[in-house]
Amino acid sequence: MTLVKPTGARSTLRWVMWDLQRATGRGYDAFHFPFYYPPLAPRCPVTVTVHDVLPLEHPEWFPHGKANPLRLLIPAGARRAAAVLVSSVTVAEAVSEHCRVPMTRIHVTGFGVDHARFAPLPEDAAATVLARLGVRRPYLLQVGALEPRRGTDLALAGCASLRERHPGLQLVLVGEVRANVPALHEPPSWVRRLGRVADDALPALYAGAAAVLAPSRGEGFDFPALEALACGAAVVASDIAVHREHFAPAVALFASGDAEALAAALTRVLEDSDVGRELRAAGPALAARFSWTDVARRHLEVWRTLERR
Repeated sequence: MTLVKPTGARSTLRWVMWDLQRATGRGYDAFHFPFYYPPLAPRCPVTVTVHDVLPLEHPEWFPHGKANPLRLLIPAGARRAAAVLVSSVTVAEAVSEHCRVPMTRIHVTGFGVDHARFAPLPEDAAATVLARLGVRRPYLLQVGALEPRRGTDLALAGCASLRERHPGLQLVLVGEVRANVPALHEPPSWVRRLGRVADDALPALYAGAAAVLAPSRGEGFDFPALEALACGAAVVASDIAVHREHFAPAVALFASGDAEALAAALTRVLEDSDVGRELRAAGPALAARFSWTDVARRHLEVWRTLERR
């Protein structure tokens, strides 16, 4: 059974701590919380998905009002859960260290990608969508929240440094602004901000890009990078632990936070046809390992261990 938060009702925190607190007493064998924290005093065994512990590791990346509650709720929720589910070994180790949870109670269940939706597209299908959006090639693409933590400033600096050699190059940004990015106050003419786009537009944007940028300074996972790989895009990603764990060697890695290193990696992808071709060929094969069916199976395995206790 799935309980859906009513639209426009309580805040997520109040909904979890009040409404779902009461729901755990309705005779369930177990209750899964897919977002960071369960109620303070659940009345049945609970499991929780911890996507990352970045508010504990880097509170400066988050608004003060968001980071402070999460710095308390994430460790407390992880410690009282019967099992903690995470997307990667990287996150498992961080949860164990920062939340003081034994590794025996942490399970790497992973994430998947919708292979029916994210797959290499025929050229004419991609071109039709790009024309509808008014996007012309060549372009670099970044998808996700626009904020310094996710490296939007690096994407702008990296593209700017390449335009002398590639004067027609554009930077296309898909996503909403979540934090102050000074360079976006008055963006140059070669930056296209599309905001949110329709579901059917993303695969075409990935497929048509000269390169997809994943310059984040920190992630628990990186869905846009995985989606881009599944679509056969050349992905240039920051050299952070989660990218190394999941996506190497199918991405071109650059030193995290270094705009010059990003520009150098992009130059290799754009100007060395062998590099670009190898990355585009490697992406779908790597993405094929990420199956939602496997993720569901791993969840069931964890929940079945609760039944045997």
